Amino acid sequence: SELGEAMPELKKVLIDERDIYLAEKIKMSAGKKLVAVVGAGHVEGIKKRIREDNSSILPSISSFPPVSSLFKTLGWSIPLLIIGSLIAIGIQKGSTAAGANLLYWILANAIPSAIGAMLAWAHPLTIASAFAAAPVTSLTPVIGAGYVTAFVQVMVRPPVVREFETVTEDMSTFTGWWKNKLLRVFLAFLLPGLGSMIGTWIGGVEIISNLF
Repeated sequence: SELGEAMPELKKVLIDERDIYLAEKIKMSAGKKLVAVVGAGHVEGIKKRIREDNSSILPSISSFPPVSSLFKTLGWSIPLLIIGSLIAIGIQKGSTAAGANLLYWILANAIPSAIGAMLAWAHPLTIASAFAAAPVTSLTPVIGAGYVTAFVQVMVRPPVVREFETVTEDMSTFTGWWKNKLLRVFLAFLLPGLGSMIGTWIGGVEIISNLF
């Protein structure tokens, strides 16, 4: 498929592992004869995987990996470093310098995140929420800009039932990600979040360099 050729790792997570999960759950069900009701897009993948023994990998694809203590520490240390640097700049160089660096931080996060929302063909309100949320969410590991933009997108452009039914077929093509409103919600989560991440590093490097 186009998705497999363009983004093989994404296809593995969204399609291949899903087929394995459904096939193994069907085989684990009690009874000699089973009737499994699945979407048309699931059928071929399940028929292929149901002949295989993938029970050993089922636990790993059925749960979220634990968050390491190092990741948690880094998640809070970066925001604290940025805030501390802004305070230090204010003490060393005055409120004007601190304000200029704060403005740089806001724009460095807001602009890439908004561009990400535009690339997702998100609703104008979603783009605006990306611009507004990214500078704030970048200072906490609890919630990212993508969570905000995905929520706004699903509120203003909710997917319809038909798009849930065709999501498998749509995600197997590159253009389908933008045509299907359910998949566009995913893009509205991923791309603004990626933009905010880039902006965090750009803004952070600039602010820290201004300490010296």
